[in-house]
Formats: sequence, C-alpha cells, structure tokens
Amino acid sequence: MRQLEAFSLGKKFGHPETNEDSLVVMPNLGYAVIDGVTDRNGTRYGGMLSGQFASRTVKRAIEIFLLAQGQKDQPQLQFQGGEHFVDYLGKAIHAGYAAHGALAAVEADWKLRGGCTVMAAMLIGDRLEIVAVGDSGIRVNGKDTLQVLKPLDDVTAILRRETWRYFEALGKPTDECDRLAGSMTWQGTRNQPHDSVTANGDVVAAIEARALSASREHLPGVPESELLLLIQHGISHGQGKFQNVTEPVLGYGGIDGFAVPGRFVETRSYPLADIHTIELFSDGYFKPGTGFGVASWEAAFQDVEAEDFHKIGRYMSTKGTTSTQLTDDRSYLGVRLK
Repeated sequence: MRQLEAFSLGKKFGHPETNEDSLVVMPNLGYAVIDGVTDRNGTRYGGMLSGQFASRTVKRAIEIFLLAQGQKDQPQLQFQGGEHFVDYLGKAIHAGYAAHGALAAVEADWKLRGGCTVMAAMLIGDRLEIVAVGDSGIRVNGKDTLQVLKPLDDVTAILRRETWRYFEALGKPTDECDRLAGSMTWQGTRNQPHDSVTANGDVVAAIEARALSASREHLPGVPESELLLLIQHGISHGQGKFQNVTEPVLGYGGIDGFAVPGRFVETRSYPLADIHTIELFSDGYFKPGTGFGVASWEAAFQDVEAEDFHKIGRYMSTKGTTSTQLTDDRSYLGVRLK
C-alpha cells in the first residue's frame, strides 16, 4: 500500500456520534464501507440505534474474518465466496440480537431489526475479492464502478419530491416543505398524524395521485400494487416488506441478521497484480469524485449540494439537506496500491 485516504461524517450537525457508517481499514488484508440503515422507531441494542448496532457489529465481524485468513485451525472463517461471507455477517448480527435478549422480538417484527449495507474489498491470496450487499459502492482503478442502487428508493424519493412540490406551490416555507415531505415519505400517505395537514383526505388523494403517476412513468415495469404499498405506507411501514424477498419486482437485499437471497449478493474478483486503486464509498455521495482521494470526492459532494440542496431534482432522495442535518452520512475510503 502506497497511499490511504479515509473520511466519514455523520449527517446530523453537532452529533458525529450518531454516524451509522463504519469503515474497516486493515492494510494488506482488506477494506470495507458499511452503511447502517436509519432506525425506524428508536430501537436500541447496546445503547446504539439499530442501524448503528448492525453497522458496528458487521465491522467487527469483518475484522475478525480478515485476521483469520490463512489460519487452518479456523476453516469456518476462510473465504468461500460471497454468499458464505454474507451469511457469516448475518449470523454475527443474529448473535447480537440473542446477546441482547431480543431474538424473539426481531423474529416476530421486522421493524425492530437493525440493518446495513456492505461493500468489502478483501485481499485473498493473489486476488482482490469484492463482496457487496446493498447500495454502498466501489471504484476500481478509477473506472470500474460497482454500486447497486435499489429502484424501491426511487418510489419513496418521488413521493417526497411530489409532496415537497405540492406544499411549495401552496406557498409553504422551505422548512415546512421539508417537514411535511419527510412525514409523508417516512410514514406513507395512510399513516399520517391525525392533526397534520398531511392527513387531510383531499391532500392525501392529490399527493397519492401525483406520486403514483410519476412512479409509473419512472418505473413502468413495476406492478401498481408495489408502488401503492410504498406510497401509502412509506419507509417505516412498507419498505421492510421488500427486504430479502425475491417475489416483488422491487425486492432488495440488506444484512439484518436473517438470510439474504443469493440474487442480492454481488461479487467481483480481480487479479491483485492488476489493481492500482480501490475506492469504497457509502451512498451519501451522490456523485463520484473526478479523481482519487478525499478532496476530489468532497468537491463532488459540494457540487451536488450546490445544485440540488433539497434532493428533489437530479439527485432526488428520500431525504434532503436541512438546517439541522445533511441528506445522509457519507464515507469514503481510498487505497492506492501502486
């Protein structure tokens, strides 16, 4: 290794301890970026919100795994392919639930589960083995990029955008547009607080119609029933029904302590001799850096903020930057091998 640059920042201003991203930095062994899923309901394990708990648990599991490579007395920890590795990480979270006396609860209710994405780049013998679940990404040699974004997020992002625009047209101030759009996106149109303007029947009908029309146009191959489930029940009440299941078109993978179907595990393998740079990043970066290093990626981040601060334009998202927080936690890990 000739050069290593790393950066991670939580989204909440003044509260870096809430950052749900984690980094694994083990020179000559491997690297990873892990993005904890934002907690839905305040569930905590070991004093950490569920997404942070999952992220930190997987970080430690990867470190243990990398240290064990080549040790014949630990065959269960030797690299045996992407699905075996992801299964190992899931079991680590599952064991964490058990250690906190929460196993029965998380088996019964997906809303209580912690979750995370992972992008791991491991130096195994003379190969670079890459294993990914979710939407964290990697760029190899400055050009070969792997990042699996989930179309499901586009539906809830469209719901947020349409809600934002609806209230903007009514003359609501920016912070009110942010708050109301966030409520719709998180809870869905059918789970709004009864005393909120977002619970008004005419408002719900208008926003549902707008969001459904835009989602149909954007994702014409997705059944209307799946679009409506997300629009009406949002991230908190609807999204979990799509995680780690293969039947829905909008199904996606996440490491949450339970089985991850093989179709959601992405792998790549390269001759290590061909690798010059490895860059791993979480989805808080909406645009890649033009070159290697933190400075380049931070410049790209600032470009995005300047163009689409609220994330309702080119970089539409389920959250936007506000006066109290950034759109998302973000992390970058760059390694120059040659």
